[in-house]
Amino acid sequence: MPSESRAVRIGSIALLALALGVIRILWHAFPADGGLLGVALVPWAALVALASVWPVGESEGNPYLALDLPVLLACSFVMGPAAAGIVALVASTSRQELRGRMTPSRCVWNHAQVALSVMAAGWVFAAMQGDVLDWPRVLIAAEAALVADTAVNYLAVSLIYAMGSGRRFTAVLLTLHIGTPRYFALFYASLAVVAAVMATLYMQIGSFALLVFAVPILLARETLRQTLLAATASRDLAVRREALRRVDERIAQERRDERDRIAAAIHDEILQGIFDITIRAHVIKECYRRGQLLALEGEVPLLVDSAERLADGTRDMVYGLRRSPIGHAGLVETLSLLVADIADKTGMNIVSEITPEPGLPPDVELTVYQIAHQALHNAANHSRADVIWLSLSRVGGFVELRVLDNGVGFDVTHRRDKHFGLEIMDERATVAGGTLRVESSPGNGALVVARFSTTG
Repeated sequence: MPSESRAVRIGSIALLALALGVIRILWHAFPADGGLLGVALVPWAALVALASVWPVGESEGNPYLALDLPVLLACSFVMGPAAAGIVALVASTSRQELRGRMTPSRCVWNHAQVALSVMAAGWVFAAMQGDVLDWPRVLIAAEAALVADTAVNYLAVSLIYAMGSGRRFTAVLLTLHIGTPRYFALFYASLAVVAAVMATLYMQIGSFALLVFAVPILLARETLRQTLLAATASRDLAVRREALRRVDERIAQERRDERDRIAAAIHDEILQGIFDITIRAHVIKECYRRGQLLALEGEVPLLVDSAERLADGTRDMVYGLRRSPIGHAGLVETLSLLVADIADKTGMNIVSEITPEPGLPPDVELTVYQIAHQALHNAANHSRADVIWLSLSRVGGFVELRVLDNGVGFDVTHRRDKHFGLEIMDERATVAGGTLRVESSPGNGALVVARFSTTG
């Protein structure tokens, strides 16, 4: 079980004290028969406990919705806000709590915030003189009570998450919804109707109505479960489409890079040789035209020599292209050209330190180049850095690529679903038998380290 920060521990005690104080105040503001009330609260507490341990949307580290809310609302409508607060404080629990996966501070906070939420709802219902036997006017007070409960609950949950994670309160608050906002709002509004129906049944037939309450709870749970499944599928589909689009862009860019490398090789080694042969052919043609046959003895061997050099250079280039997917120039020269090209296009100061050919297999060389390409483009386009450092060196039995920048950085713990380039680099390194490590934090730049074994 993880330890909690001091702020969370102190906050939990303070919230519990606040909940107990509010219960005391509301108990005097809305008096009831304490003896009879205590007996009547037992079945309410049992039903709340049952609904609490059967949540929807439960996942590690994420908010979820427990369906004790309509039961607690109905209890506050019938028994009053103080009584509902006592039921919530005692019976509102969770699976994590029962399994021992929550710290005592979190347990105290959860019980206290649920109690405060339902007491706010009960107070609003009473202040609006809501009457569960006055239909349909009771729905107005019930919906107002739900709004009060939701406001207090969301504020309290956001506060504990913010204190525990160090994130901004407003940023946490904006993440606390389940499903699409429209369907979630519709579902949540329906809970007030369910609560009003529960309260009316209780007033009509007594405690036996608590057995009937299981039916709408099951229906509400199934409705929310289907909404969650649809929302999750829609979100996953959107993420995959975006990832596929990014992969397509990356492949297109790499193909452009490949064409550029081949074009550069043809220009530097093939066209120059063809130009030399063309010049010498024109010289020989002019010698024939003027009848200077003796001059041909010097020019023809030079023409033959140029043609042989061109043939050798072409064979070397073709061999290099077939030997390595990175190109005939090899990894070191290709990386150097990449650094120069990005520095020229972006105006960035890129400092590179590249060792001689590392002796990696051809497919791994291509992976190293692709990771370097992505890391340099990320740093140049997104980091707002002044300097980027790239190094390729041997470290023991490994070849290590490092790309470092002094830019704004980012939170690596929240990079999933946002930084597709990092995910693709990680997958490429894994497929090639290497590892990728990304180190960064807001305001402290970023470091990408890829390591590949030279022994295979």
